[in-house]
Amino acid sequence: MNSTLDPDRLLDLILERCIQICEVGSGSLMLISRSDEVLDIVTFRGMNPSVRTKVKLRVGEGITGIVAASGEGMIVNDVTQNPHYISIKDDILSELAVPMIVEDEVIGVISLDSSRKQAFSDEHLELVSTLANMAAQIFKNLQTFRQLEQKNKIQQVLIDISRTVTSTLVLQEIFDDVMDRLDKSLNLERGSIVLFDSEKNILKLSAASGLTAEEMEKGVYLPGEGVTGKVYESGEAVIVESIVSDENFLNRLNNASHFKNNPENVSFLAAPIKSDTDVLGVVSVFFVHKKYVDLKTYLDFLQVVASVIYQAIRIQKLIDEEKREISRENILLKRELKNKYKFGSLIGKSKSMEKLFEMIQLVSDSRASILITGESGTGKEMIASAIHYNSSRGDKPFIKINCAAIPENLLESELFGHKKGSFTGAVADKKGKFEMADTGTIFLDEIGEMDLNLQSKLLRVLQEKEIEAVGSVKPKKIDVRIIAATNADLEDLISQKLFRADLYYRLNVVNMLTPPLRERPEDIPLLINHFISKYTSENIKKIKGITREAHKLLMSYSWPGNVRELENVIERAVVLSQSEMLDIQDFSEISGRILYGDEGEDVEVGVDPEASSEVASSKFSPAHLDALDGRAMEVVVGEVEARLIKYAMKKFKYTKTRVAKFLGINRNTLDKKIKDLKIDY
Repeated sequence: MNSTLDPDRLLDLILERCIQICEVGSGSLMLISRSDEVLDIVTFRGMNPSVRTKVKLRVGEGITGIVAASGEGMIVNDVTQNPHYISIKDDILSELAVPMIVEDEVIGVISLDSSRKQAFSDEHLELVSTLANMAAQIFKNLQTFRQLEQKNKIQQVLIDISRTVTSTLVLQEIFDDVMDRLDKSLNLERGSIVLFDSEKNILKLSAASGLTAEEMEKGVYLPGEGVTGKVYESGEAVIVESIVSDENFLNRLNNASHFKNNPENVSFLAAPIKSDTDVLGVVSVFFVHKKYVDLKTYLDFLQVVASVIYQAIRIQKLIDEEKREISRENILLKRELKNKYKFGSLIGKSKSMEKLFEMIQLVSDSRASILITGESGTGKEMIASAIHYNSSRGDKPFIKINCAAIPENLLESELFGHKKGSFTGAVADKKGKFEMADTGTIFLDEIGEMDLNLQSKLLRVLQEKEIEAVGSVKPKKIDVRIIAATNADLEDLISQKLFRADLYYRLNVVNMLTPPLRERPEDIPLLINHFISKYTSENIKKIKGITREAHKLLMSYSWPGNVRELENVIERAVVLSQSEMLDIQDFSEISGRILYGDEGEDVEVGVDPEASSEVASSKFSPAHLDALDGRAMEVVVGEVEARLIKYAMKKFKYTKTRVAKFLGINRNTLDKKIKDLKIDY
């Protein structure tokens, strides 16, 4: 019973062993089809193969049907004397039939036949009954195992599709990738995405799998025509278990001879691609329906795929609608970015920041949910502020909440509010953050820290646009745009069952990745000047700038804490400095981190302890520094540069192009420094 994970093979082995135990010549194993209450022969021995299609006993009909209906085994040692016996083979004189029962439900019957009278005993009945029930339980477990496999595969495909949607704004690339992933996951016979062309009033193929160019051209439907047209017209998803038995199936594209498998075994699923008010098209698939695979689960999966396609179309439409109007504005914006390098509180001139500014401009006025990802300290909250204040909701409330800063038992009340008396300490009604943000924007920072139960309530807000306060039974409609942020890997949390996949897809309509500071070194000088100006003004200081040596030091640091760390370092230096120019001694903490290889967890600097000790005790001791009068800066900075280069060479396996990119210098500069500093590698 435990020798196979194939349900059909298991049933085959069980019947074979039962026939051997009872020493008879034939038998069959049938499963109950609950859709029509018929016993389907799954496997048999000693009978004509036609018995599988010719014999269709109903539950309650014949010896086998009575056992299926009653759930009690029967021995008929002389079938000629039993009025209920239905002959399926001429030489049968005795029959034993036992139910397969699991969780008090009869799922099938094992029937054994003999050409001898009095062939079966009570011992046979008891033994076969025990085997049948054990087999039923294992069979049920295998079915559950198959269904779990099916759901896991579906979840991975959805994650892959989500990655594609967030990585490109080219609609055709998204369509083609979706069909490719559906083809690989379901092993499609055919599949297609059709969209409605309002100018021609037709449904036309936009992407397909398993079709030739000629068949693609023929892929045109009128609304209401064929199964695809009806799905578009009704807005309801459909399941066709066998395409050859459905009278509504047009067969326009899929001539039976073109199928790799028997069309009788091919199922058809179709889901509408729709918004809240309109149907935009249909996504459909043809694939072989394997046993013990739930078509409804696949249909639910296809409906999620249709929702993802709609979100991609929606974003593309927003872009297309704005293209003509903002074309000139985009050109001016790019020029302004090149001159000012700013967008609200965000500062940068690197390509990654320019792309980020453009993305903010594109998505600000949309209603789409946005997920901002990136390392801690990269300015995710500033990006959320820029999106809100550059949108049509800019004069409406902008509510921020850190999901990790509030205990789980209080976060629900904080988000959705509560009614008086709903829990101990609830002495009055309280509005939640969502209600306070109505008509505006709510920013959910550290969304990955949210409890799974709260994730379910947040999903309801996204789907139904309504909230329900703790202790209330009456939901309230709200109009809130959600911007979420996290430095966690949500896809990894999904695989660990710590974050809901359906919430991830809802939040991740637009993904904005904030680049770490080490990947945009050209922005560091701008940020340094900005923070010096800001904190000089705040602290009423007269600091004019930063020395060349100090600037060089800050440029050589990897900034594992990103912009937040840089701002903190500059503020401390401004507050403590007693001169008009910030010098290298004002950043002694940074010098120490670089010198001793302590640049935070993001940088794996491997400095030999003995070497560090030597540096601390001799090379840069006060006595040694005094001896370097006139050359101290050159020697110290040179040593720091040499250590950084050695670290980078080791980290990137002496690939100079990658080392230069990491250090933020070009290849020629790297070669010159290696030569000047006499670095051995």
